[in-house]
Amino acid sequence: MPTTPIVHDDTVSTPGPRDGGPRRRRTFTATEKLDHLAAYETACTTGRGGAYLREQGLYSSQIFEWRKFRDAGMLHNKQRNDTVGRPSVS
Repeated sequence: MPTTPIVHDDTVSTPGPRDGGPRRRRTFTATEKLDHLAAYETACTTGRGGAYLREQGLYSSQIFEWRKFRDAGMLHNKQRNDTVGRPSVS
């Protein structure tokens, strides 16, 4: 079985995930979370929910958590530095 030699020319077509060092974790205000939820749910009505998540760089698990917080009333009337606790489990 012939093997193809690997040539290392030190060129990369795209930067790696850590190009320039580690990135800060993104944070979202309560208003931004509510806006993303509304936009995502609108996109889902036309079958473009997954596309919306990819375009915004979001994960479905974030939408799941934010929806729980919204439904528990924990995202309404929150200011920028207010913390959001865990919804009570019943």
